[in-house]
Amino acid sequence: MTTLHLNATDLSRTVLRSAPSVLLELGAAGQRLVEATVPEHLTAWQARTRAALRPRMRPYLDLCRLPGWFPDFLTPPRLGTDLTAALDEVAATPAEALAAELRPRIEAGDLPPRVGALAVGEPAARHRLRAAMVAFHEVAVAPYWATITAAVHADRAVRGHTMVDVGIDRVLRDLSPYLSWTSSGEGYQLSYECGFAHRIDLTPAGRGVTLVPSYLVPRPCVLDDPAGPLVLAYPIRPTRRELTSGKPLADLLGRTRAAVLGAVADGPSTSQLARTVGISVASASQHTTTLRSAGLISTDRVGSAVRHTLTPLGEHLLRAGRAR
Repeated sequence: MTTLHLNATDLSRTVLRSAPSVLLELGAAGQRLVEATVPEHLTAWQARTRAALRPRMRPYLDLCRLPGWFPDFLTPPRLGTDLTAALDEVAATPAEALAAELRPRIEAGDLPPRVGALAVGEPAARHRLRAAMVAFHEVAVAPYWATITAAVHADRAVRGHTMVDVGIDRVLRDLSPYLSWTSSGEGYQLSYECGFAHRIDLTPAGRGVTLVPSYLVPRPCVLDDPAGPLVLAYPIRPTRRELTSGKPLADLLGRTRAAVLGAVADGPSTSQLARTVGISVASASQHTTTLRSAGLISTDRVGSAVRHTLTPLGEHLLRAGRAR
């Protein structure tokens, strides 16, 4: 059992991320592959991804094989959407951190001896790991990113409305069936079952909590960054029966523009849109101009920011493009 002990300051500093984390989804994809059974909406995805596996992906998949454990260095605290930037963070992991996380698992027989080269920080092993992550991302996450992003945006929109209308207490109480929320006086506890045999108690002491919705993560998990807020990733309730690639829409609009259209569902600014899709602000602006000219999105200025929203036609096209 992992329990977060929160105070009133932590609640006031609790925020909800508007986009999925590329490395969090990638790690969850790796762990989902070794599960004997997965939810119905992931069965076809699991079969397709298993069929597409190649030996060059092994350095990464070696680290995804243990149920209930995943190396912290593979999910840096920023949890961004840009794969290249995220991989740069992983590549910058100090050798001491690699040894601290990997060496005990190798010695216990949980990880194969070939991981030893990475555990001592060999440059060639780091390079192989990065190449393996890119290759696995291409088959397990990239084709489905627009669908994953749209589902996360929809979940976030529901939570956001609840936060405004009812308050953060209700959001945390209804966040996930795996989570237990209790409050008494000025003390609050958010608990969940984890894959470890012992009890873990975390007290952010005013650092707050960042909630990260995830499509592929099977159970809640916490990343504790001493320099920032606690990060709590939680599984969303998928709105589809099957995870699909949305290929028809990508064929019509192009993969990037289809991803931009899907990301508009949460009413982002141009810079937020660029971060979500992993493109430059200039490129995001060009795509929104084209989509607006086609009548698929509308753009309004809110204060100093420009916000984009789907038009009814855009919503219809997005739904039709993802229909089975």
